[in-house]
Amino acid sequence: MKLLFLLGDEGKNSPERKLAAEAQKLIGKDADILWHQPGEPIPGGLNGVWIFTHEEDGGCPAPLMELLASSFPALEDVPAVASGIGGKEGGMNAVTEISDFFKEHDGRFMEESEPLCIPMKTARFELEPEEKMDLFFLVDGFLKYCEMDDSESRKIAFATVVNDYFKLMKAIAPEREKPTEIAIAEDCVKTDVGDFDCDLSENAPAELHELRYEIRSLVSDYEIEEGEIVSALLEKVLREW
Repeated sequence: MKLLFLLGDEGKNSPERKLAAEAQKLIGKDADILWHQPGEPIPGGLNGVWIFTHEEDGGCPAPLMELLASSFPALEDVPAVASGIGGKEGGMNAVTEISDFFKEHDGRFMEESEPLCIPMKTARFELEPEEKMDLFFLVDGFLKYCEMDDSESRKIAFATVVNDYFKLMKAIAPEREKPTEIAIAEDCVKTDVGDFDCDLSENAPAELHELRYEIRSLVSDYEIEEGEIVSALLEKVLREW
């Protein structure tokens, strides 16, 4: 599977490049991701194109719109999505302009009720927990829109759940002996060296509550069996604890 990332600002440290890099982490190695370089033509044989951009003069940066217009014959039948970043509205007007362009030209643009647009209060790039989750679900939705096999996108979700369980265990009991046996029962991770109570108290740090919520959501949304999580989690614990 070949995906192309197009950036409104192709600078090394641009916010859209950093957001695209976060998306690439979630996509993993199941796709060949190409990053467009200035002056290069749009390659053929694409399975999808993801556009990341900031906003300029109330819309999409002119060079990016010019590139889309001049390259549209190569993109006409390619599934596309756009995400914005920067400013108070996260580049919403730029994303809307790109969406309208694809609609006007009968392109294959992924429709969302609320496009992913990340506001930035400072020049520092850092996604909030809910923004990370929004990006995760957009990655999954876009891969399916590109007709990627459901099992592949599910693998991404599964890996995220296992990693989150592991982080939660480490946060709750960082000094405990390494477990060698693990079972998961509702809000409790049971091990041979003690139980890790995930039913956190009200005094627990907010990030732990957010992490537990993310885990529950992913397990529910992807109907991942607890047995699968246990076996993968044990492998991760033995390797990294």
